[in-house]
Amino acid sequence: MERLSLYKVDLHSHSTASDGSLTPKELVELAYSSGIKHFSLTDHDTVNGISEASKRAKELGVNFIPGIEITADTSFLGKRKRQFHVLGYYFNPTSPSIKELTSFFRSSRIKRNKELLSKLYSLGYPITYEEMVEKHGENFGKPNIAKRLIDLGYFKDREEAIDFLSSLGVKREKMDYREVFSLIREAGGIPVVAHPSTLELNLRELYCFLKSAKENGLMGVEVYHYRHTCSFSLELREVCKELSLYYTSGSDFHGSNKPCISLGFLNTKREDVNFPL
Repeated sequence: MERLSLYKVDLHSHSTASDGSLTPKELVELAYSSGIKHFSLTDHDTVNGISEASKRAKELGVNFIPGIEITADTSFLGKRKRQFHVLGYYFNPTSPSIKELTSFFRSSRIKRNKELLSKLYSLGYPITYEEMVEKHGENFGKPNIAKRLIDLGYFKDREEAIDFLSSLGVKREKMDYREVFSLIREAGGIPVVAHPSTLELNLRELYCFLKSAKENGLMGVEVYHYRHTCSFSLELREVCKELSLYYTSGSDFHGSNKPCISLGFLNTKREDVNFPL
């Protein structure tokens, strides 16, 4: 009889294909050993880890769902510092629309990283773009740079280092969320708003936004996330039910690059989410 703990769900994680510290294979193995039955790899702006993760998941009997996380433009929300991330699931990784999506963000990320590291170097922080690519590949992000700054002794923790990097004002080009939804759906996928608390909208504003976003292709919301309080998750789940949107759960695991977060720590089960698993 299969152990009940194997029905745990974690649909938000990152590997070395973006800014995580574990390889896709190692990440799936950790999911298996952590009792996670339904698992997704959602690296930032890339699908490069999906093949490796899918193969290992099949060997271990883990229900693997191909995923991605995209950073959408937030200029329509005003000038406050906000984040708008979109998760995509069940798409065809080799489809033209996914290639268009990843190509756009690959170019945007490379341009941002080169400018950011050049600025850091000019300020006396001896980290080069070439050094980071050699260690992490071209798809590295701010968390990787932050960890390098910490390792060199310039900052004490990740939050302090990330805040410093953000203060330098080097931004990358982002895509309108409606276009992100469209490209994910064209690839046969399901677009989901990640950790909606980072939109910094009150519940009424969030309800109105999600209702409008659904008309523009949104299909689900990440209700359970480490940034969300229990009460917020419960209220958000009711919003999803009222709007007939899927609702999911994800730890947003990055390994040692975000050491306070363990894979599957939310302990959500199949019955806690409304998603095709």
